Amino acid sequence: MNDMNHERRHAPRVEATGSVPGQLEIDLETHVVQISSRGMMAELEVPVTVGSEYEFTLSMEGEDLELRGVVRNCEPKTSGDTPTPYRVGIEFRRLDEKQQDILTRFVESRL
Repeated sequence: MNDMNHERRHAPRVEATGSVPGQLEIDLETHVVQISSRGMMAELEVPVTVGSEYEFTLSMEGEDLELRGVVRNCEPKTSGDTPTPYRVGIEFRRLDEKQQDILTRFVESRL
Protein backbone atom coordinates (compact mmCIF):
# COMPACT_ATOMS: atom_id res chain seq x y z
CA MET A 1 0.00 0.00 0.00
CA ASN A 2 1.44 3.38 -1.02
CA ASP A 3 -0.03 6.03 1.26
CA MET A 4 1.14 9.59 0.41
CA ASN A 5 0.44 10.66 4.00
CA HIS A 6 2.46 7.82 5.51
CA GLU A 7 5.07 9.23 7.91
CA ARG A 8 8.54 7.91 6.99
CA ARG A 9 10.48 9.79 9.67
CA HIS A 10 11.70 7.91 12.71
CA ALA A 11 11.26 10.94 14.97
CA PRO A 12 8.52 13.57 14.99
CA ARG A 13 9.20 17.14 13.81
CA VAL A 14 7.85 20.23 15.53
CA GLU A 15 7.72 23.88 14.53
CA ALA A 16 10.80 25.78 15.71
CA THR A 17 9.03 28.67 17.37
CA GLY A 18 11.25 31.50 18.50
CA SER A 19 14.89 31.65 17.53
CA VAL A 20 16.74 28.46 16.66
CA PRO A 21 20.03 29.55 15.10
CA GLY A 22 21.63 27.17 12.68
CA GLN A 23 24.53 27.10 10.27
CA LEU A 24 24.96 25.07 7.13
CA GLU A 25 28.55 24.38 6.13
CA ILE A 26 28.51 24.68 2.36
CA ASP A 27 30.97 23.15 -0.07
CA LEU A 28 31.59 25.76 -2.78
CA GLU A 29 34.52 26.24 -5.06
CA THR A 30 36.06 29.58 -4.12
CA HIS A 31 38.31 31.85 -6.11
CA VAL A 32 40.68 33.68 -3.75
CA VAL A 33 41.33 37.19 -5.11
CA GLN A 34 43.46 38.68 -2.32
CA ILE A 35 45.00 37.22 0.81
CA SER A 36 46.76 38.55 3.89
CA SER A 37 47.97 36.95 7.08
CA ARG A 38 44.65 37.94 8.70
CA GLY A 39 42.06 37.31 6.01
CA MET A 40 41.12 37.07 2.37
CA MET A 41 38.84 38.36 -0.35
CA ALA A 42 37.14 35.60 -2.30
CA GLU A 43 34.66 35.41 -5.15
CA LEU A 44 31.61 33.17 -4.74
CA GLU A 45 28.63 32.31 -6.92
CA VAL A 46 26.15 32.85 -4.08
CA PRO A 47 25.89 35.52 -1.38
CA VAL A 48 26.73 34.65 2.23
CA THR A 49 25.61 36.35 5.42
CA VAL A 50 27.87 38.90 7.07
CA GLY A 51 28.85 37.58 10.50
CA SER A 52 28.52 33.92 9.56
CA GLU A 53 31.47 31.61 10.18
CA TYR A 54 32.76 28.99 7.77
CA GLU A 55 35.43 26.34 7.68
CA PHE A 56 37.49 26.17 4.51
CA THR A 57 40.73 24.81 3.13
CA LEU A 58 43.51 26.79 1.48
CA SER A 59 46.30 24.97 -0.32
CA MET A 60 49.61 26.79 -0.10
CA GLU A 61 53.28 25.92 0.28
CA GLY A 62 52.45 22.27 -0.35
CA GLU A 63 50.06 22.08 2.59
CA ASP A 64 46.30 22.17 3.02
CA LEU A 65 45.41 24.67 5.73
CA GLU A 66 42.13 23.87 7.50
CA LEU A 67 40.95 27.34 8.51
CA ARG A 68 37.94 29.03 10.02
CA GLY A 69 36.82 32.53 9.19
CA VAL A 70 34.01 35.00 9.70
CA VAL A 71 32.39 36.87 6.81
CA ARG A 72 33.02 40.61 7.24
CA ASN A 73 31.44 41.80 3.98
CA CYS A 74 29.63 40.40 0.95
CA GLU A 75 28.97 42.63 -2.02
CA PRO A 76 27.90 42.07 -5.60
CA LYS A 77 30.81 42.22 -8.00
CA THR A 78 30.44 45.35 -10.10
CA SER A 79 32.58 44.44 -13.11
CA GLY A 80 33.73 41.47 -15.10
CA ASP A 81 31.91 38.74 -16.89
CA THR A 82 32.47 35.79 -14.58
CA PRO A 83 30.22 33.21 -12.92
CA THR A 84 31.30 34.48 -9.47
CA PRO A 85 29.22 37.58 -8.90
CA TYR A 86 29.92 38.12 -5.17
CA ARG A 87 33.06 39.40 -3.47
CA VAL A 88 33.34 38.16 0.09
CA GLY A 89 35.73 39.46 2.76
CA ILE A 90 36.68 36.84 5.34
CA GLU A 91 38.64 37.40 8.55
CA PHE A 92 40.58 34.34 9.72
CA ARG A 93 39.78 33.04 13.22
CA ARG A 94 41.82 31.03 15.73
CA LEU A 95 44.92 30.49 13.62
CA ASP A 96 47.52 28.27 15.21
CA GLU A 97 51.20 29.19 15.05
CA LYS A 98 51.92 26.96 12.04
CA GLN A 99 48.98 28.32 10.04
CA GLN A 100 49.96 31.90 10.86
CA ASP A 101 53.56 31.22 9.84
CA ILE A 102 52.56 29.70 6.48
CA LEU A 103 50.20 32.60 5.70
CA THR A 104 52.80 35.20 6.68
CA ARG A 105 55.53 33.55 4.56
CA PHE A 106 53.16 33.27 1.60
CA VAL A 107 52.20 36.96 1.74
CA GLU A 108 55.76 38.17 2.34
CA SER A 109 57.05 36.14 -0.62
CA ARG A 110 54.73 38.09 -2.90
CA LEU A 111 55.37 41.61 -1.59
